[in-house]
Amino acid sequence: MPEKDWISSYFAPLARSSGAAGLMDDVAELSRAGSAPVVATVDAMVEGVHFRADDPLGSVARKLVRVNVSDIYSAGALPAEALLTLGWPQQRPESDLADFAKALGDELAVHSIQLLGGDTVRATAGLFLSLTLTGVCQGARPVRRMGARPGQDVWLTGQIGAACLGFDALQRGDTEDRWVTAYREPQLPIARIAGLVGQHASAAMDVSDGLLGDAAQMAKASGCGIEINLENISLAGNPRDLSEALRLMTWGDDYQVLFSAEKNKRDEILSLAADSVMDIEIIGEMTAAPGLRALWQGDRVNLPETLGFEHGW
Repeated sequence: MPEKDWISSYFAPLARSSGAAGLMDDVAELSRAGSAPVVATVDAMVEGVHFRADDPLGSVARKLVRVNVSDIYSAGALPAEALLTLGWPQQRPESDLADFAKALGDELAVHSIQLLGGDTVRATAGLFLSLTLTGVCQGARPVRRMGARPGQDVWLTGQIGAACLGFDALQRGDTEDRWVTAYREPQLPIARIAGLVGQHASAAMDVSDGLLGDAAQMAKASGCGIEINLENISLAGNPRDLSEALRLMTWGDDYQVLFSAEKNKRDEILSLAADSVMDIEIIGEMTAAPGLRALWQGDRVNLPETLGFEHGW
């Protein structure tokens, strides 16, 4: 099928915004958000790296959207408009493309995201995907990872380690394991986290490359340190010992939100979380001394050399 037919058949029906111009142009007009700042993010997913070749295409589409939404939430923003790049392998049938497009459209609608355009090409190897996503800030400015200060609380949403357990199950060939969905389709915090972060957080980032590694990155970017009480972290699967717990905390693909806030905001944050039925917990404190310090049952933990996924070649 020619590229123009891919677009008209599968993606033009998803692009309903007037700024998309029916996907018939090389540019799209972004919506204005009044005086609110607009942020943008982009994430790529490659077959064999970010998802398995036999993963359902619906799951791949949902994960593509969610990993980008996670970045937007952690900036204290709500997602708005998207551009899609799709490298489609010759060997995949058109029915797979239809499944992908249907799931993509449904997931974009869940988050009220308008598809504005993008690019499609034939891939010579596996499936390649990239989504660029904009978001409208819910506070006066985007929340960055470098704004934390010593003495502030460290907060974390949700549960850590479910994706790791799902990956382990797939490695064993157990596709029916209850954790598999968490690996294929990460469960994000509810959308109200964007407003909470935008109004109350001094620094924030999403947990994608391993909680401990990401925590260390936030502290380093902020020019301070961080102390984490590991027992305060909600972990999937009830790990048997500290070694198992540390693996879950360093594996990644959790897509929860880690943020810092002043201690005098505790009551307001907890009240907002309770009203929204949001899982959230204080897991530590920012410190003046640099680096990451972790405690387990009151004792300092000797941390592994690698605290999370390292991007590089």
